Amino acid sequence: MTRRNVARARVLLFAALLLILGSAISNVKADDPRWGYLEAGWVRDDPDEGDSENGWFGGGAFSFKRLHFFGEYRVPGAFEVFEVGGGWHGLLGQSADLVAEAAYVDYDFDEGYRVSGGFRWLITDDFELNAYLNHIDVGDFENDTVSVGAHWEFMRRWALGGEYEFGDEADTARVFIRFYFKKDY
Repeated sequence: MTRRNVARARVLLFAALLLILGSAISNVKADDPRWGYLEAGWVRDDPDEGDSENGWFGGGAFSFKRLHFFGEYRVPGAFEVFEVGGGWHGLLGQSADLVAEAAYVDYDFDEGYRVSGGFRWLITDDFELNAYLNHIDVGDFENDTVSVGAHWEFMRRWALGGEYEFGDEADTARVFIRFYFKKDY
């Protein structure tokens, strides 16, 4: 079994566990996922070719009705990445959002775009799960990925989170702290 197939099997297993967990606690009332925040944290890029690198990132997002806009700056080692974009969210009820996004991506060596689709699911008032399918195209670099993550909210405006992105060309791990704005509009 190739590394790519192992990664996909892990994602499918994780998705099945999320569905089982969600079914078990689906009677718990939760608010809408929040789209206004600032965040910062640690990032590790693990390309299929080359050495893994540790770095940091910072970013944020805000929303208006069912549209959201975001930006991020990250330094995953020897190069810098700037990303800015927007998207739409909704359709899955009060505690979950279907998400579609597009972003301009600027790497040190070239520029391009990212498109993503997925969901955010606030399964309790304090715990959110998310999953996305992503396509990144920057110059000669193309990467199709699946990302999964979780955020645990504490003190109503702060959250700790982690995400892992499995890709054709590179994998990425993130751990971060997030500050939510008081209210989305």
